[in-house]
Amino acid sequence: MSSSTSFIPPELIEIIVGFVSHRPTLRECSLAGRAFTLTAQKGLFREVVLSPPLSCSQKHTPAHHFLALLASSPHLAPFVHSLIIECEDSVEGQPWLYNDNDLQHILPLLSNLSKISVNGRIQPEDERISGKANLSWTSLSSSLRSALSSIIRSGSVIDLELGGFSRIPVSSVIDSCSRLKKLSLLPLYLVDDTPLPESEPDASGAQVPPEHRVHLEDIKIKQTAISLRRTTEWLLSPTCHLDVRQLKRFHFEVSTLEDHRHISMIVEACADSLERLELNPGLEVNSICHLLRPVSVERTGVPDLSLAPLKALRSLKINAKVLVFKLNNNRFSDPLPWIVSLLSSLPDDNSLSELELRFTLQLTQQILERVSWVDLSSTLLSRKFGSLKHVTFSFPPSAKGHIIDDRPLRVKDTLNQNKHLSPLISRGLLHFDI
Repeated sequence: MSSSTSFIPPELIEIIVGFVSHRPTLRECSLAGRAFTLTAQKGLFREVVLSPPLSCSQKHTPAHHFLALLASSPHLAPFVHSLIIECEDSVEGQPWLYNDNDLQHILPLLSNLSKISVNGRIQPEDERISGKANLSWTSLSSSLRSALSSIIRSGSVIDLELGGFSRIPVSSVIDSCSRLKKLSLLPLYLVDDTPLPESEPDASGAQVPPEHRVHLEDIKIKQTAISLRRTTEWLLSPTCHLDVRQLKRFHFEVSTLEDHRHISMIVEACADSLERLELNPGLEVNSICHLLRPVSVERTGVPDLSLAPLKALRSLKINAKVLVFKLNNNRFSDPLPWIVSLLSSLPDDNSLSELELRFTLQLTQQILERVSWVDLSSTLLSRKFGSLKHVTFSFPPSAKGHIIDDRPLRVKDTLNQNKHLSPLISRGLLHFDI
């Protein structure tokens, strides 16, 4: 095999391996012959994930094994473009990052690192966002904190994800990113460690000069309550080095209607540039509806979150849930009235061409028939949405619901027969992803 592959041009090998994303297949390619080894290794080590040890009794951390590999094969280090560090909180013992002595030696070796994720994977409570960050940033060794801060401010990192930690200092860690383009802030608690001036400055003196600010293009926020409030205040403060006024993509996941007020401040700040918006608005947006008798849904007025300033918006994705009340099966919660109110806030002069509504269902045919499709359909058929080219309804199964073999067919048939949705379907505008 190796003798035959030696005659394959390197350019062709690059093309062949470029089509492979399955890691076991990449490993097989690396063993196919010398000509394939280096190219396959580039694919294998482009993204490295350091997961928690499988058990508390495991002697060495994941970082220990990876450091040993880099010591024996130093040519692999430049191949690493993405490093994902996962650290779960544990009631049985301390998280592995607290006691690790190897990661600090790995980070300086990764000269081509463009993405780094340090994530304490905290599980949400009752399918709501956990605003509590159980892992302490200050419990990491000072040498590890220094190594992480150094690699973040090195200038190569353009994609940063942080989550699950409390007391992350924004000035010395996040604000130091000189080329950051994408920032993901999962459940965490930030601490503003910006040095106080010796004397009280005037308003202009407290601001970061425009030439020193980093223009973010993509941000994801998954927070709630006081954590979200502190994040919003920091991002919009004049001392923040990260500029959200030119965002192109924004994805947020919140829990309460109060959270929407903070998110709307960021939306307004980037209104002139935002092109893609994805949101998980939380269950408080849902209205209570009855299955067995028609009851008009009361509108609560204009949502705190408004699309009115977003004239450049091209793509909108809303992740919502339709839930059955366990103690009273004659009621369910419907997010459609709030979604219609949100869509109605879009300006008449808009550029929206793609809309995706993703509904997690506790599936029954009754609910599908009673969800308030009529208002949604009439809104999407109005002149305001003349730029729409594609509308997708996605229906992933609920993790707590029952998965039925004929579920996709039942959902599609029910929606295809819905008289309120038929104009959207007949125009070729509405598509189902089931």
